[in-house]
Amino acid sequence: MRWVVLILIFFGAVINFADKSIIGLAAVPIMKEFDLSYAEWGLVGSSYYWLYPVTGIFGAAWADRLGAKKVLGFIMLTWTVLQFGVLAIAALPFLILYRILLGAFEGPYSPVAYSHADKWFPPKLKGFANSVVVGGGTVGAMIVAPILVSLITIFGWKVAFAALGVASLIWFFLFQFLTKENPVEVYENVQKKKKEKLEKIKVKDFLVLLASPTALFTTLAYFSTYILVVWFSVWLPIYLVEAVKMTPGQMGSSVAIIGVVSVCIYMGVSMLSDYLFKKNQNWRSSRVLVVAGAMILGAIFFSSIMVFQNPIWVILAMCLAKGLTYAILPIGPTIMINEMRERGGLMTSILTSSGNIAGIIAPLLTGYIIGLAGGNKILGYNLSILFMAILVLAFGILFAIFVKPSKSKGNKDEQKDYNLKSS
Repeated sequence: MRWVVLILIFFGAVINFADKSIIGLAAVPIMKEFDLSYAEWGLVGSSYYWLYPVTGIFGAAWADRLGAKKVLGFIMLTWTVLQFGVLAIAALPFLILYRILLGAFEGPYSPVAYSHADKWFPPKLKGFANSVVVGGGTVGAMIVAPILVSLITIFGWKVAFAALGVASLIWFFLFQFLTKENPVEVYENVQKKKKEKLEKIKVKDFLVLLASPTALFTTLAYFSTYILVVWFSVWLPIYLVEAVKMTPGQMGSSVAIIGVVSVCIYMGVSMLSDYLFKKNQNWRSSRVLVVAGAMILGAIFFSSIMVFQNPIWVILAMCLAKGLTYAILPIGPTIMINEMRERGGLMTSILTSSGNIAGIIAPLLTGYIIGLAGGNKILGYNLSILFMAILVLAFGILFAIFVKPSKSKGNKDEQKDYNLKSS
């Protein structure tokens, strides 16, 4: 059952990130249809994240009380309605409204999915499980790109959006009929105890926890990486066409290659982290230092495309940059959940929602920087790349220095429960 749950969560993430990234893949026809400037396009990209951080927190807290299965089913149905609603969009204000609402209802997916996967897997597999969830995001944002580009080219961008609505509806029925809320009956008793404990948590103590070096710098590292997530989603397709001079077909294939290779890289980093944790049970050496090293290397590779703009090197550097920097996405939630396991959904939502604030900033900032460069678009793209590389590098170093996760007391007992009860 745990693998069925993980596979469906994976495909839910595919849809979630396809919904995010299709706007970038359809950038050229949308900008042409509505006659948008780069600044206006940055506004479209940013609008998706205006409510995303807030609804992510409330949705995850809701899932902690009502159950992840109900919440995931509900939000997936809203995606279906909104994606079909695209067919009626005829002007920029309606496009922005659609993106705001879609972001609002997609905000809870990642934190709830991470928390739900965390319930089904033992400590030694948590990094791998979360990397699969993150992998779904990369598949949605990158690997399905050729399919989405083909739909956009043949049928138009609105039909391509509606096709994702059909996928959301199919996922809803599969998840509701093929999965259950908790892995074992014993776990339900644990959940009841957790809920009792929820009522005793003081706001002051919770805020102190969030201000701790571990929670704070994990969130900041996630934030810096998520700026890259948004850039890859909103600006990468345009960058490959305008700066690297690729055709739409080459762009779609390149985006897919970057997605495939990067998934292999950050899943490899996550598996290395899990292996080291299983071997030494040391959170700092197995989780923090591995991720920090990956982020630093990724930032260096990302900045290199400013100097070497050969298309082959750009694709290779993007693969390495994306794969290495994304290592924080599966491991970060594991660290946050460990800090307060009884509120795993809420802790993860704070991490992801705080990171998603980057989604508000990054598209607007990139559009502004490119606009400032005037006719020299390559200079504008390079400046935005330099800014992001420096940010990831700085927060990767701070993450390595200040994040010192507490040793989870429940790991051994939890491991025994899963070994005996889970199937």
